[in-house]
Amino acid sequence: MIDQVNHRASLLTFRVAIPILLGVLLGGCSSVSAPRFSVLGVAERERTDEAVVLDFTIRAENRNDEPLPLEQATYSLTLDGRRVFSGQRIARVTVPRFGEQQLVLPAVVPADLVPPARFDEGGAMRYEFEGEIEYQTPGRFAEFLFDVNLRRPKASVGLRGTLELGGE
Repeated sequence: MIDQVNHRASLLTFRVAIPILLGVLLGGCSSVSAPRFSVLGVAERERTDEAVVLDFTIRAENRNDEPLPLEQATYSLTLDGRRVFSGQRIARVTVPRFGEQQLVLPAVVPADLVPPARFDEGGAMRYEFEGEIEYQTPGRFAEFLFDVNLRRPKASVGLRGTLELGGE
């Protein structure tokens, strides 16, 4: 009977200790500031009868004293209030410590949503580029948690602006 009580007490201690330990370890990873993003430019990369590909050149800023690898980007594009693209892309860049890095994220705008000829007309088109970019915090333990999908921090991307369209 005493063995059963000791066994139950050990299990209870284990069940309480593990979440506390994980909380402390995960909390230690949270001292890293998320990267910030801004649009440097938007350019038409390609055009066919079926779609227009727009490249969004984005500046990522790192305010930390360690480099931040940017991983998976999940984002959408809205033009003049209409969602025209949603997708994912591997970022494949590392933002240096206390520095900036550019990355290009493409968006394919199907012709049935925005006719390619619209990009030749004069005027402007409002855009909203929104999503999240996963980044990896420094340290072996943080890397392990990232790799096993236990902790994948994300930074929001919420960029708005106006596309100046062609025209004569």
